[in-house]
Amino acid sequence: MCGRFVVAKTVSEILNIFEVDEIVGEQPGLSYNVAPTHQISIIVDRPDDKAPDGSPLGDLHREIYSARWGLVPRWSKDGPGNSSPLINGRIESILEKPSFKESVVRRRCVIPASGYYEWHVAPDGTKQPFYISAGPDGMLALAGLYEWWRDPSKAADDPSRWLLSATTLTKHTAPELEHIHDRNPVLLSADTLDAWLDPHVIGDQELLAAVAAESNVVASEVEFHKVDAAVGAVRNNSPELIRAI
Repeated sequence: MCGRFVVAKTVSEILNIFEVDEIVGEQPGLSYNVAPTHQISIIVDRPDDKAPDGSPLGDLHREIYSARWGLVPRWSKDGPGNSSPLINGRIESILEKPSFKESVVRRRCVIPASGYYEWHVAPDGTKQPFYISAGPDGMLALAGLYEWWRDPSKAADDPSRWLLSATTLTKHTAPELEHIHDRNPVLLSADTLDAWLDPHVIGDQELLAAVAAESNVVASEVEFHKVDAAVGAVRNNSPELIRAI
């Protein structure tokens, strides 16, 4: 699974890398230890309007939002307070999961990350964290899903009644990373990123299969090294966390 990641680029740099048209709201900024329930930046392609069936109308605009990491389904009665955060969804089964299947159709996003952490568990139970990244100058595009949840306890005219949340997707590990962990995030390539974001493209098994296959190509080019166990504590957040040991 992917339970921690890094954003070591400024919002301006992310806008340029992913060709974003507009920033919507305040963004969380740099972090070397992004953890579940933290605010994260997500990139979406949004149309001018929508038809009654939800299909997009008009031009698409690439926008960046701040979302809670841990998807809250729109039908949730409890919201984010009384449930475990859905930080990951398995790409092999998301079309079968009520929490994810509606978002797959047209509410897909990209989560920009400089890299992510994964823990290798040795036979004796000891854990060694690794930092897996696109290198010091690159960015990874993590495939994600997003959802809007309305808080029924707040008034209809209260702008805070809507919660935007997101989840990352994972898949069976790429061969180059299987010595670290048995799963890795779904990594989008330049060829799959546009299709993943485009709401005109219906999210189905064919799209998921194409994205999963291309993820292995991206994963074959990542860099990785061991890092200090200090990353395990959320209170630690500095560039030292990604330094090789």
